[in-house]
Parts: sequence; structure tokens; C-alpha cells
Amino acid sequence: MTDSLKISEPLAHSARDGAPQQTYRDHVGNVCRYSALFAGDAAAFSPKWREPFLATIERAAAYHDLGKLDELFQEVLRHNRKNKRGYNHVEAGTTHLLRLKQFEAAFTAYAHHIGLPSFPKEKAKIANNLNLAFRDTNDLVGLDKSAWQWTEEHLDAYLKQHHQLFPAVGAISNALLPGLVRRLALSCLVDADHSDTARHYRQERELRGLPLRAGDRLARLDQYVANLAPAKPPPTEQERLRLKVRQQVYHACRDRSLAGHERIVACDSPVGTGKTTAVMAHLLNVARERGLRRVFVVLPYTNVIDQSVDVYRRSLVLNGEAPDEVVAAHHHRVEFKGENWRDLRQLTQRWDAPVVVTTAVQFFETLAAKETTALRKLHQVPGSAIFVDESHAAMPAPLWPQMWKWLRELCDDWGCHLVLASGSLARFWDLPDFVPPAERPPVAELVPDELRKEAAALETRRVELKTKPERLSLAGLADFVQSKPGPRLVILNTIQSAAIFAKHLRTALGPGMQVEHLSTALSPRDRGIIIERVRARLKVQADKDWVLVATSCIEAGVDFSFRTAFRESCGLVNLLQISGRANRSAEYGNAEVWDFRHDEDGFLTLHPHFKVSRRVLEDMFREGKAAAAHCTESLQRELNRDVGQTESFAKSILQHEKDADYPEVAKLCRLITADTQTVLVNQDLIARFDSRDPEQFPNAKEVMLNSVQIWKSRLPDLDPKPLGFGDDLFGLRDEQYDGFLGYMKGILPLLEAKPIGAIIT
Repeated sequence: MTDSLKISEPLAHSARDGAPQQTYRDHVGNVCRYSALFAGDAAAFSPKWREPFLATIERAAAYHDLGKLDELFQEVLRHNRKNKRGYNHVEAGTTHLLRLKQFEAAFTAYAHHIGLPSFPKEKAKIANNLNLAFRDTNDLVGLDKSAWQWTEEHLDAYLKQHHQLFPAVGAISNALLPGLVRRLALSCLVDADHSDTARHYRQERELRGLPLRAGDRLARLDQYVANLAPAKPPPTEQERLRLKVRQQVYHACRDRSLAGHERIVACDSPVGTGKTTAVMAHLLNVARERGLRRVFVVLPYTNVIDQSVDVYRRSLVLNGEAPDEVVAAHHHRVEFKGENWRDLRQLTQRWDAPVVVTTAVQFFETLAAKETTALRKLHQVPGSAIFVDESHAAMPAPLWPQMWKWLRELCDDWGCHLVLASGSLARFWDLPDFVPPAERPPVAELVPDELRKEAAALETRRVELKTKPERLSLAGLADFVQSKPGPRLVILNTIQSAAIFAKHLRTALGPGMQVEHLSTALSPRDRGIIIERVRARLKVQADKDWVLVATSCIEAGVDFSFRTAFRESCGLVNLLQISGRANRSAEYGNAEVWDFRHDEDGFLTLHPHFKVSRRVLEDMFREGKAAAAHCTESLQRELNRDVGQTESFAKSILQHEKDADYPEVAKLCRLITADTQTVLVNQDLIARFDSRDPEQFPNAKEVMLNSVQIWKSRLPDLDPKPLGFGDDLFGLRDEQYDGFLGYMKGILPLLEAKPIGAIIT
């Protein structure tokens, strides 16, 4: 290829949509600068991995786009054409780094577009007795040779031109990195690459988040909590005791001193004791003492985010700051996989605020991710205080052993501090099936024993847990709910059952029965409206004869307080969590929380994942053990009853991670196994995408607040409209969605016309 490299300035990106060409010199220089910045911020908290981590990223960044110097690729970039030859520009930098025996850097460069590969599959790439792991073995169109062969012939020419622009980066001693560190390294490179590309095409401004300023925010939080104290003492002795305990819990958490090795703590303080602010005070105090840079609040359900974000923005924002830049809310995935800016990659969240409130799905699936769009933000986690609230509901049991290993690594090797909290905390780390005895770190208690016992005693006087063992029909369940004093809360295990029951109450029982409905069939914006309406109704003492029908999306963390609560049978921890939505401040004196079962009448459906936990809960009631003190025992029984399936699944994840089979780990570690699709429900936003004018496109927050996640198996039933971004984004028609049933408005007529077997959870 005598004329394959031109003397003119080579390009990294084409001109398009009003943005000019970007030179190779500009892009690679910026990626080196950004990645060094991101890596340095993270590595500051890891003396153990600092040197090999920084070296890996420096080398990967320097050569990540080396193949773009080939004339095949320059022709594509100069004329903004498709890559018809199929030459993978990542191949050249990877090859050079492999020649230098810089394996981790080669791996990071290789993965920066395709994501983390499977090491076993890469090692199986053998041709003509050559090991072609991490090489591109695809044939180039019209050139009668493969990409790796083309690279072998022309690599020296690429390097010559590259080193006219940048100094050579030499080899260092190899140090193999564990999976979490590889993900962090790829995160730094991907964020640098995406950030510079987005900046060039005017999608993102160059941005580093605000500093945490932990001491200042702790002082602001102290002031906020002090202002919450009532002007007059509560009217009843029980309410006065709860207020006293709440204040004691706040100060106990805030002032809790920890030894240097204590990086994981547990908090089982029950409902109504102010965990939201008390644990935040603890996190800020630890962050101040240890110089941490960020706080993560990880919540089990999307609707809890708005409530927590509202509290944190009122209590942590300092004078002159924008609330949404201090406390960032990340509801659900809006991450897209395409290569250019039109594919909505700008909607990916960055996690660069001082306080990030996100879901367990988002946080833990990011730890396990292989996709670059998901991993982009992971480098923000080192040096953070992490609060996993309602940890009992964070993920399915088999995922905890591997997630626990990653959390421990973040704490032991990357300066993080972890709080696991729940009013019904199951201490899985004490169970041999989850954590081998030799691998158990010390887990300190955040609240002193005496105060914990006092809080638990108040809890037993607040609600009474009961069970109704006979199976109820749709009409029978309605009668049972009506027979108890209101306002009433009914939780069902599937989206379909909740929608069916809510519609039945509203239509079959007449206008006298007022019904609210809340599930993830509704967009976050509509859920927020309903939540505020429910809160307002609960404050009106005369407004009693009404029902909220919901799914487990309000099981944990929502500050509702109903007179009576009903929970479709699930598990002990789930029932205990619902007890936190009844008589929350003992304002009703006492209250009943009912465990019930239905008979699958009228399209009510059973959730298949709860068969074992339902049987265990039945036994716990029979033995008089339906109480918070038995949560860990209940979990152990569930493990014993599933015939080793949980343990086998957990071991499979651990083994795939050990084998560096990263796609399989990501697949197995999905918290929500349903294959869902992001679907917009707001007609105005759909019209703005339909305009094809990028200036009118909604931003990330607008998309998150006005979209739902729908099973892909249900998409043919609803037939949503593609919005022009491949398979990334769809829109519902106006008649398929409303603010009462959400997208179930479009599904229920289909169910009534023809039974559909799939369960909508």
C-alpha cells in the first residue's frame, strides 16, 4: 500500500450536521487527556491498583484509534461514507499493544466499542496454528484477506504516522487485572472517547461534577433535620416515643465513629425512624473524614427515587447551587448502543453529581455490565459512600454472592464505604450459602444495640401481621378488602393483577369505591402525580373509603401510611416492608396487615418466582415466626427449599466471572430478567422526535420521566411506533395509555377478548 497514508492531517471523525471534521491529533489528544483525568480521580483511592491501572489506560488511550490512520478508513471519514470494506479501526491499536505484551491495555482498546468480550471465546480463535485472541478475524470486503492480515501488513506505517503526532508509549511489566478493575479501566477510556465525540458534535459540554463538600452538606442536613422537630409535643405517648427514637437514630448514625478497617455497616432501623436522613448524615460524616468524592443512594424501585431526591435536594443543596446538579436522579435505563450521535447516546447518564440517587437495577447491573454505554459511568464509583437502602429488595438472592465480592472490592481496594439498610434486613453475609466463612469481612452495626431494641419494641406495637389462608376470587378479594377500615392499600405481585383488580374495583363496585392505581405500567411522571395525590388524600382524616391498588414498586421506602394493608403472599421480608406503609407514625393506634392469596380468577396471575417464598411464609405464620427477627431464618429456609437452585446459579455467576466470560456474567446478573423496551408515552415528546430536528429532541430527563419499560413479547400486541432510532426507542399511540392504568389500558382489552398466557410482572 504505497500511497495508503497521506501526508495531509488525518481525521478521526467526519463532518456532519453542521459540525466540522475532527482531526486524529485533536481526538486522540483529547481522549488521552480525559481518560487520564478520569483514571487519576478513581486511582487516587486505590494504592493497590493505582500504578497498573493508570498505565493500562494511558497505553489504551494512546493507541485506541490507531487503525483510523489507514487510508481505507480515512476515505470513509473524508467523505462521510459507510465503511464498506468492514475494516475495524480498533484492530491496529490492539495488535500493537499485544506485540508490546501490554495485554490489559490491548484488551481495553479492543473492547472500547464492542464491550467486554468472552475470554474463552477469544482464546478459541485459532487459525493456521496462530493464536488470534483479541484480533479481528473477519474478511475485508473485496480485498481477499482478513482484517488481522491487513493490519499485519500495514501496522508499521500506522505507527510511523502516529508517532509523528504523539510520542511513543513504551511497555511496562504486566499485571493482570481482576474483572472489576478491567471494567473500571474500560469505563475511563469509553467515557473519554464518548465525551470528546459528543463535545465535538455539540451534544455535551465539557463537564466535571460539583465537589461533594461533605462537611458543608452535613451542616446543612443538621439544620434541616433540626427544623423538622414539631413545635408542640405529639399528642400520644406512642408518637412521643417514636419521635424520641427518630432523633436518637439520627444522632447515633451521624456521630458513629468507625475504625479504619470498618468499611461495611448494617442498619436495620425500622420504618419511621428516619433512615433517609440518618444514613445520609452518616455517609457525609464518613466522606468528610475519609475525603470521599461522591455519595450513591441505591433504591429498589424507581418511584422511591423522586421522594428521596426531593428530601435530599431540600436538605443538601447549598446557597447558589442548582439542585439537579447536586442531587442527580437516575430512574431507569435510557442507554442506547449506536455509534453516532443521532442514536441518542447523549441520553446516557453520567453519575458525575455529588449525590447520585439511582435504582438497584441501574447500579448493580452496571457493576456486571459488558456494554460500553452502561460501563461509561462506572469510574465515578471509586471513592464513594454507597447506601443500598431496602437491601432485601435490591436483587434476586443468587446475584448477591458475586455482587458482594464486587462491593467488597470497592470497599477494600477503591476507598468506598457501604451501608446496607432495611427495616427487614436479612443478613445474607452470615449464611455459608452466600459467603464462605473465610471471606466474611466485619460488618458493623450502625445503630447501637440498645437503641435498636427500643425501636423494634415500638414496631411490634404499631401493626399486627395476619394471614388469610383460603384462596380468594376476584370478587371475593374485593369483598375482603372492603370489609376492613380505610384508607386501604392492596399490593399484588404482577402488573396485570394490579391493573385487573384496580379496574374491577372502579367499574364493578360503582362510584362509591374510589380507587387509585400505581405500578410501573405508568411513567415516572404519572407515578409522581399519583404519589402526590395519594399523600394529599392520606392527610385528610375524613377521606377514608378509598383504595390504592399497587405492585411491589411501593413496597419499600415510600412514606405512605394507610389504615389497613393487604399483600398478596410473597415472602416474609415483603410482608414486613408493606407493614411500613400502614400506621407509619402510630397515628391509628394500631393497624392490620394481611397476607392473602387469590385463585387466578378473572385474569389475576401468579408470579412464578414466589412459589418457594410463599410456602416458607405460610410455615412462618404457622410457627408464630412472622416477625422481623426471623428474616435471616426465612431466607435460609428459602435457600434450603429450592433444591440447590439458588446456590447453583450463584456458583455459575462466580465461575463465569473467574473465567472472564463477561457477556455471560452480564446476562446472568440482570436484576430484571424480562426483556424490556423503552417506550415513550408522551405524545408531545413523540412529535418532537418525529420532527427529525435534533434541536427539538427531548433531553435525558424528559425521556426518563415520560417513558415506560414494556416486555418485548408484548410489543406486537401494542404495536408501538418506531421513532427512527433502530430498536432503541418506540412510542405508544394516545389511545393505548392513560394516567390510571398506564400502558395496561392497551393490554386489558386484548386480555378480555382473548386470554393471553404471559404474566406481566
